[in-house]
Amino acid sequence: MQKLRPQQIFWLKLFLVFLSLFIHSCGTLNPFKQSQEELDIKIKAYNFEFESKAMERSSRFVHPDHREEFQKKSLQIIKNVSIMEASTLDLKFLKDNKPVPSTSSIFEQDFDKAELNVRYQLSILPSTKLKTITVKQEWVRVDGIWFLIPNLDPFLN
Repeated sequence: MQKLRPQQIFWLKLFLVFLSLFIHSCGTLNPFKQSQEELDIKIKAYNFEFESKAMERSSRFVHPDHREEFQKKSLQIIKNVSIMEASTLDLKFLKDNKPVPSTSSIFEQDFDKAELNVRYQLSILPSTKLKTITVKQEWVRVDGIWFLIPNLDPFLN
C-alpha cells in the first residue's frame, strides 16, 4: 500500500470536513419547507393516480379513517367517470383551522392542513356531455404524515 503524501492528507482532511458539514446541514433543513415539499409530492402523485383511475394506488394517500369508504366509492368512479382535464385553482395552508398568510416566508410558519381546489372537466355516465366541477381536497398532517380526506361525492352526482 502506498503511503499518503502530506498534500494528499491535507486534501483528504479537507474533504472529510466538508462532508461532515454537508451531512450536518442536511439534518438541519427547515422542517416546514420539508413538510410543504412532501405535501406537494403527495398531491401530485395522488392526483396523477386518481385521474389515471389507479384507485388502489391513490388510496395509500387517503387518511386511514376514510380509506374504506374511498375504496367503495372509487369503484363507481372507475366505471362511470371519464376525466378529460384537471387543473389546480388554489392552495391554502392552515394552522388550527386558521389561514396561514401566503407570503414568501411561508416556510417559516407551521401548518397542519391544506385545502386545494381542483377543477375537473369530465363526463359521468350515463351522460356523455362534458361538465366542469370544482372539488376541494383537504389534506391533513397526522404525526408528521400528510393524508387526504377525500370528497368523492361531486364525482358521483
